[in-house]
Amino acid sequence: MKAMPAVSNIYSITAALVSTFSFLFLTGSAAIPTTFVFGQEVRDGASQDPPRSKAKIAYADGERLRRQGTAESLRKAIGKYDEALRYFRALGDRKGEASTLGFLGITYNLLGEKQQAFEVYNKALSLWRVLSNYKEEAAVLDHIGMLYESLGEKQKALEYFNQALPLTRIIGNRARESTTLINIGRISSSLGDKQRALECFNQALAIRRASGDMLGVSSAFHHIGMIYYSLGEERKALEYFNQALAIRQAHRERRGEASTLNSMGRTYTVQGEKQKALECFNRALAIRQAVGDKSGEAATLSEVARLTRDGGDLTTARRQIEESINIVESLRTKVSSPELRASYFASVQSYYEFYIDLLMQLNRLYPALGYAVAALQASESARARSLLEILAEPRARLREGVDPLLLEREHLLLQQLNTKIEEQIRLVRDQDDPERANAGIKEIQALATEHEQAQAQIRAKSSSFAGGMQPIPLRLEQIQQLLDPDTLLLEYALGEERSYLWLVTSTSMNTYALPQREEIERAAGAVIRLLTEGGASREFETKAAGLSQILLDPIASQLGKKRLAIVADGLLQYIPFAALPLPRSYRHRTYVPTYIPLIVDHEVVGLPSASALAAIRNQLTKRKPAPRSLAILADPVFSKGDQRVKGGPVEDATTGIKPGLRSWRTGERERPRQGENPRSTRQVELFRDQSNWSRLPFSRREAEQILALVSAPDARAALDFDASQATALSAELSQYRILHFATHGVFSDEEPELSGLVLSLINEKGEPQDGFLSLSEVSNLNLTADLVVLSACRTGLGKQIRGEGLLGLTRGFMSAGAPRIVASLWAVQDRATLELMVRFYRAMMKRKLHPAGALREAQVSMWREGRWNADQWAGFVFQGEWH
Repeated sequence: MKAMPAVSNIYSITAALVSTFSFLFLTGSAAIPTTFVFGQEVRDGASQDPPRSKAKIAYADGERLRRQGTAESLRKAIGKYDEALRYFRALGDRKGEASTLGFLGITYNLLGEKQQAFEVYNKALSLWRVLSNYKEEAAVLDHIGMLYESLGEKQKALEYFNQALPLTRIIGNRARESTTLINIGRISSSLGDKQRALECFNQALAIRRASGDMLGVSSAFHHIGMIYYSLGEERKALEYFNQALAIRQAHRERRGEASTLNSMGRTYTVQGEKQKALECFNRALAIRQAVGDKSGEAATLSEVARLTRDGGDLTTARRQIEESINIVESLRTKVSSPELRASYFASVQSYYEFYIDLLMQLNRLYPALGYAVAALQASESARARSLLEILAEPRARLREGVDPLLLEREHLLLQQLNTKIEEQIRLVRDQDDPERANAGIKEIQALATEHEQAQAQIRAKSSSFAGGMQPIPLRLEQIQQLLDPDTLLLEYALGEERSYLWLVTSTSMNTYALPQREEIERAAGAVIRLLTEGGASREFETKAAGLSQILLDPIASQLGKKRLAIVADGLLQYIPFAALPLPRSYRHRTYVPTYIPLIVDHEVVGLPSASALAAIRNQLTKRKPAPRSLAILADPVFSKGDQRVKGGPVEDATTGIKPGLRSWRTGERERPRQGENPRSTRQVELFRDQSNWSRLPFSRREAEQILALVSAPDARAALDFDASQATALSAELSQYRILHFATHGVFSDEEPELSGLVLSLINEKGEPQDGFLSLSEVSNLNLTADLVVLSACRTGLGKQIRGEGLLGLTRGFMSAGAPRIVASLWAVQDRATLELMVRFYRAMMKRKLHPAGALREAQVSMWREGRWNADQWAGFVFQGEWH
């Protein structure tokens, strides 16, 4: 078989290929190459080998169709690339296979089929690495990074770009280096580092000019213009945009032309030149529709809708933004990974926010036409959609029809991920090696990404999943059917210009306009700071009263003493509503001058969305109650120095405290209060600041006192070494209606998959063992428990993703089938937690209150005693089904 010749300077071989920088993502400013640097080996070199000739013909046909750029031609291109792949694989031609996979990934991406693009890009990346081809490896890394960027995962995107840059410099490929520099600059700009971004763009511009690559020059001009736009220098931005536009039009680079026109439209809008802006947007929209750029079309439609609204034509604006949202809804279904769906959905939340505000403006003009109801339904459509879809999945059959090798790979990746986390835990406990610790973090992140992709492939290929469950968010009448006469639903939607509150009962709905997001979150942030940092009680009461006035005063007359089911938004998800004071207007009306928390008159329940509650209830109707009452995992063994390990040195069993424990709150050394050990270690401190875990003696007392309330045969106590990962993952726990974890928690707001619970890290022989119960493992459980209690720190938190909520342990347990969860919002103290939990269980077991009512009684009793501050009793919140 004739060897295919290598070709240098592959990047500039043909002007016929589509520009390196031409695909606009949802932001209207992020361009993606539609051409890899690889593939010349496939095109060059005549061969008499019929299979090779057929491969080359199919490959060439695929490129020709892809370059046409229409949706129809892109579909046909996929068929041709698939044909070429079969021939290359039969020939054992790895270069041809890898090159074809790369272009296939580009084509899937252009069609908005992100999950398929991920799969083929990763296959191409693996092949180029086996072939030790740095040039092509760098190209694929760039494309994967841009794919993550399009889904809103900017940090992951930056990781891939940073991997690509040194490879481009090793091989001296200046063209690819400039591409990667622009990618890094774009991400740096979106993350707020404008200076670094400008430096990257100017470096790329110099490289492109030197090589005479005018399309590359136009891309650099475009991105420099975006920097000046973000800095408020609109005139300078337009200078660069006009230069970019002229080059792109001259070279008929249609996607890049649309990108620049869209950016010019946004700039003219800021300048107040609405007509010029509309002309630019309409030209961009026509191009994007012609080339089949659906995500770009959605972005431009949303811009046009805003201008139309500003011009007073609200009805047309509604039609335009609904077209945009319909495209978004279609695109998100093509991503199998719930995590990536959530990230993508976060990147388009501004569309939903605008839509809600527009509907409420229409409601003010035409209050009898049901626009407020439509706005509530739009709010539901913008919330917790990934969770809603997971809850609707046939979990027990999700793996049916999936290749066993893929299932094994996913299982192996999860094992490797947890093993690596265990190693990292021991590393930071045993030595001070920052470089090794940082390297370990990168390995963990890479494994987490691989595991996430494997899970997405399982969903995509599952015969039961069949393209994904697409539950429809509830309508008003369906929401009302969820509510009994004693329950009010309060749904908040924070907006840039205005925010809104819907108060829904079983028979009615009212809407209220609230201040803009910035004002509400500023007030909420002050309350959160005082609760988590132990601020003065008087100051907390003042700040909490101010927030209560904003959020609750408008509805004070309707609250009565009813249960409040709260769907929060933004920073409000970190607020324990139970600790907010009764509305001021209520206090004045009833002559109550002092601080009385909302929990005194109201049971408070948190919900991801009303639609999620319906999905939870639907799950409950399909399963039988577990036969036994309670299983508690508490007081694990974390170190060889624990007195429970034979022959080990004895730790202070009274407090379990080590002086100088690093505080997650301030990052400074401080000595915890005697007898009180924070049950939390943030991931960033766990892996970088060398935080440690010591024994939690009150967690054992907590377990013993709770177990005393339950008949012995009906309960399971997993203490000491038995409080292990193996116990947590065992099928035995499916026999219990309540699962209670009393231990340390790990919380990562940057990498939620690294959050988890720390169970016994040491066995009876003093040997290390897997003891980290990760979010991934939690999400994969198939629970039958009616209630999960996470008696650890910050277990109710997670990475805040706009539209989806907080992705963390609470969401993981809910995804695994737990309908009710009690979790914490800050670093709860051991002694206060013991007190609260014993009262909570006493109310459930002895007084037979349901969990939400029992938590309320426990918190009210602690408040009434006067010796517990709000930060000690209000840290735990109830989420989910209240019945």
